[in-house]
Amino acid sequence: MKILHTSDLHFGRSLGSVSLHAHQEAFVDWLLATIDSHGVELLVVAGDLYDRSIPPTESVALWRQVLQSAAARGVAVVAIAGNHDGADRVAAHDGLTDAARIYVRGGYERAGEVIRLEFPDGPLDVVAVPFLEPQAAPPEWKAAFTEREVARTHASVLGAALDTARSSLAEVGSARSLAIVHAFVAGSSVSDSERQLSVGGTDRVGSELLDGFSYVALGHLHTPQIIGGTDTIRYSGTPLPYSFSETAPKSVVIIDMAPDGTCSVVTEPVPVGRRVASITGTIEELLAHDAHPEAIDCYVRATLTDATYVTDAKSRLADRYPHIIDVVMALSGSTVVLGGDGAPIEQRRTPLEEANGFWSTVVGTDLSPLQLDVLTEVLNEVFTGSEGVA
Repeated sequence: MKILHTSDLHFGRSLGSVSLHAHQEAFVDWLLATIDSHGVELLVVAGDLYDRSIPPTESVALWRQVLQSAAARGVAVVAIAGNHDGADRVAAHDGLTDAARIYVRGGYERAGEVIRLEFPDGPLDVVAVPFLEPQAAPPEWKAAFTEREVARTHASVLGAALDTARSSLAEVGSARSLAIVHAFVAGSSVSDSERQLSVGGTDRVGSELLDGFSYVALGHLHTPQIIGGTDTIRYSGTPLPYSFSETAPKSVVIIDMAPDGTCSVVTEPVPVGRRVASITGTIEELLAHDAHPEAIDCYVRATLTDATYVTDAKSRLADRYPHIIDVVMALSGSTVVLGGDGAPIEQRRTPLEEANGFWSTVVGTDLSPLQLDVLTEVLNEVFTGSEGVA
């Protein structure tokens, strides 16, 4: 059977002030054509369907188009909520669409449940584990947190869900299985556009939690990558660049899974969307007739190194780079960094870093390990469900 794995669609996303909706529409058209050309039987979307918990109407309509078009083709869909999604909204019709072989899961209610799907070459057991906010865990999940844990962690709730699933798979003697997980696996490569799942490192999970499945479709990190050196545990990455750090080629994953769970895995490059580029130099260097030809068709962030503030820099650069989005002025010979509007730019810090810095300034020492653990737990509770955490 053929499976297509993608994730982190982030419908409703903008890059700076530029909406990416048209590019996302182009991706959906390409995705459906790819499903047809590869004979895909199951579409897997590993979280962050939308860019925010209350998405724009046009983004909801675009996701509906994906589901309707897949159903019309007889393609099964399993999708999960990510940390950007409102789990209750994404899974509002959870169970009602199962009869159409469209399974959309969010929150704790069905985390770890096994979905058995029948295909012409035999059954496939699917485990869908959406993003699980540890602080929102219901009382019945209390056993997932051991006495030695200072704070609830993603590893504890994810591990509990996957342990439940593995037990169920063992009971039914599953021949092949697919786990869909939205999480940050320790040691993975990150980009600038991923929202931190929690503060203080409690968002990391070990790759050992993912053992025991024929294939693990991961979501959350935007760079395509394999985990633990195996083709069968991987992030598909985003279908489009969502920050200027996302310069790696975009792709989806096509899995050909045999009845015994053996997988043959290939990536299919995504040919739609506009690439991103970061360029640096003085205004005259960047406007030279032979400067950065590779960036002309890209969304561009320009860092100017002139000695003084450059007036109308963005409009001047737009003559050569028509898709320029951002201008930063790193004044030569100065530590001052200015935005395109002349306002100073300060390096963003996480809430934990801000609190630790404040403590150090007032008290004169860093937080102790115990104080740091307590503060981490408090900040996690404060920012549960908030979009203000970087």
